[in-house]
Amino acid sequence: MNKKFTAIVILSMILLGAVCGYTFYLIFMSTSECLLIHCVSTGIIYGLINSLFTLFFIHRYSILKVDKQKLEQEIRIDKLTELYNRYAFEEDIKSLNNSSTYTVIYLDIDDFSKFNNTYGHEAGDNVLKNVAKTIKGSIRNIDKAYRYGGEELIVILDECSKELALKIGNRIVENIRDCDNTPYSGITVSAGLASAPDDAESIVNLLRASDIALYRAKEFGKDRLVCYQKKRSKISLINCE
Repeated sequence: MNKKFTAIVILSMILLGAVCGYTFYLIFMSTSECLLIHCVSTGIIYGLINSLFTLFFIHRYSILKVDKQKLEQEIRIDKLTELYNRYAFEEDIKSLNNSSTYTVIYLDIDDFSKFNNTYGHEAGDNVLKNVAKTIKGSIRNIDKAYRYGGEELIVILDECSKELALKIGNRIVENIRDCDNTPYSGITVSAGLASAPDDAESIVNLLRASDIALYRAKEFGKDRLVCYQKKRSKISLINCE
């Protein structure tokens, strides 16, 4: 609460108290000026007390509201990568079916299970953090990145043409390839891209399409982006390397 708002509340309550005191005097005690002063001053005191209670409850409500917002945000964030988590993804996609154009990029860190077995999970966690940081630095402010599970990551590009989505997708793959993961080298991702409404109209089918493209990226040799395209009932998978 700022000082101006606090002053307005206090003055309003004092004025209301004075008016109530004066009204009480006119109705019940209009026989003495001393009683008038007493009624008005009593009303002012009660108004001041009410203003303090009002400010206290407003302050408590503001704190609770902020705490609720922080809690809701914490529930939606993956603690390791600081990306949005799967819960946030499931909530956010509910509003995507009515969106005009958006793209899903499905990413998977190449050979991550082998990496964990070789260097340990602590090293794997550090790689995940670096990959997540690189993804966030490669997308627009309006885009969202999620840790879908394990080493699987999803980026949703809302209101994005396929041409721009391809540029962003390739930038993600290239930036992760060039990311400094010292002392570990060769960290790459494979990615599958699909766009609505061209490739699929529902988010479920779009996820399936991007997953198919991701699988093909693995087959093509990993460390690349593959684009799913559906035109005239014909499906083509384009290596976007």
